Amino acid sequence: MDKTINSNRFYRFLEWLMWLMYLNLIWVLTCLTGLIVLGVFPATMALVITIREWCMQQDMPSFHKTFLKAYKQTFVKANLIGYLLLAIGYVFVIDYQWIIQNQSSFQPLFLGVFIILGIGFLITCMYIFPAYAHFQVSLPQSFKHAFILGISSPLLSIIMFAALFLLQYLWRFIPGLLPVIGISLTFYMITRLSIMAFEGFEKKQQMLVEKEYRKGANKHA
Repeated sequence: MDKTINSNRFYRFLEWLMWLMYLNLIWVLTCLTGLIVLGVFPATMALVITIREWCMQQDMPSFHKTFLKAYKQTFVKANLIGYLLLAIGYVFVIDYQWIIQNQSSFQPLFLGVFIILGIGFLITCMYIFPAYAHFQVSLPQSFKHAFILGISSPLLSIIMFAALFLLQYLWRFIPGLLPVIGISLTFYMITRLSIMAFEGFEKKQQMLVEKEYRKGANKHA
């Protein structure tokens, strides 16, 4: 009995690994289709949307169909999100260089503010694609959801930071895995943890609504 359970688990792991490899391959091909410059962010958004459906559905989704449909539908918005993040990141780099070179009494204050804003930016970067895939809202709302939900789920955000940090060591230790499952595994972990954060936040909101409703009902009773 134990051997059967273990073999089933091993088979499911191999199947999971196979789909990660397949998604990684599609991501690479669609990046090339968009000549990399225009393909990276839509391919990443399509990857996140496909992984989200994979995690939330009991039945296996059609990976190829789901991925290509998401790639086409989010092509423009994904590029807008991606290049806006790059522009903001570039501003952060310039600001950091200015703070380091600015030898004044205000340097510690500037550096403290920079660190706080930088953490907020990194959280937004981690959650932005899953937030857009999950809520299907406008771009400003996607940024707002990503930041608020990341801040309101500190434990999951810390776990996400730690997971990404550990993955860097995995790619260095086994560099051959990077072109095979590097992108798909990274965004699988990000998407999976983001879904947990979103569902936890939605449950908290629902509990608050029910609490307010009960208070209102008790007042009218």
